[in-house]
Amino acid sequence: MKIVFPLLSWIFGCLFFLLFLLSLYSRHFLPALLVLLISVLLIPPVRHWISDFLRVPIPTWLSGVLIPVLFFLFVFLIFKDMGNKYSIYKNPDIEKRLIAIYETRIAQWPVPYESRYIDTQYGKVFVIVSGPEDAPPVFLLHASAMGSWSWLYNIKGLNKYYRTYAVDTIGDAGKSVLKDIDTFPNDGKALTELYTEIMDTLCVQKACFIGASQGGFITTNMALYAPDRVEKIILCGPMGYTGTNASVLRILFTTMFPVKPVQESATRWAFGDDPEIQNVVGEWFGLILQGVISRQARPQPFTREQLYSLKMPVLMLLGSRDGLVGNPENAKQFVKDMDDVRVEVLDTGHLISAERPDEFNKLVIDFIGQPER
Repeated sequence: MKIVFPLLSWIFGCLFFLLFLLSLYSRHFLPALLVLLISVLLIPPVRHWISDFLRVPIPTWLSGVLIPVLFFLFVFLIFKDMGNKYSIYKNPDIEKRLIAIYETRIAQWPVPYESRYIDTQYGKVFVIVSGPEDAPPVFLLHASAMGSWSWLYNIKGLNKYYRTYAVDTIGDAGKSVLKDIDTFPNDGKALTELYTEIMDTLCVQKACFIGASQGGFITTNMALYAPDRVEKIILCGPMGYTGTNASVLRILFTTMFPVKPVQESATRWAFGDDPEIQNVVGEWFGLILQGVISRQARPQPFTREQLYSLKMPVLMLLGSRDGLVGNPENAKQFVKDMDDVRVEVLDTGHLISAERPDEFNKLVIDFIGQPER
């Protein structure tokens, strides 16, 4: 124990000193001072030097009390610095730059489309509507921090057969706007009520849903709480099927300390090493990490009982290199006894539909079916 405690003090002291440097670089000056104090209290020679300089011994119990208090204040101040009580964006410049990228992407939409803003209880929800008016309806729910423009690579193929409604998640970066930043759909039932309201406004009684990541979480809740409104569901690297705590913590850490190496590492971890995907998402996702604090329901894990209650056909698409969802075998095992499920694993990262658009579209069209027209 005489070796273990000093060794742990050195390790944690160095880690908190690194946190001090990251905080300083991120311009969190007061939080940086707090973690520097923690580092000082932890590293034995520094603590002894200060004790000798002050001619006052620093008792172990005092360090044990001060370190948790200082760390609590550090976390509190970091989140206070990150927050904006009026908007999900930390500053107007971040919002302006993200919307500019969004407009550039949507200008590349390969088919005629209509932009719709739908007034809901939470604010205005932006929807991109395209495809033949008499074709079967399909809702497209994007991954968190991506926006509906991310369906750009699939829309031409899908609109040959379906009328699509690409919905910008309210409380996330994009063109949907919360009426009150503190009021957003924060659980499965509230999400279902919102999307049912959107369907009613668009005069769609029943539809197929395609959900990527967080969109897969929303899609599953629609299937659970409003099964009469859902024909079939396609889940692409969905949240809620495997443990998400580690993923949330990594994104949170990157948001707190948006230094370039940390951002680049998080982008590669989340979206894989495909250079084309990195080129498409790099600037957008970097801005998200720098300046967006989304207001969305945190994806809670679904239970087996919930999933086994689903009676509509389910297609689950998983990426073999998906850092967010993790090992696809875990998700496959979790859903294997569902009533009507098909699981496909593709050689992709998290953005399955963008990395393999032709393969993705073929699987979706085969699953939903081609309407007679």
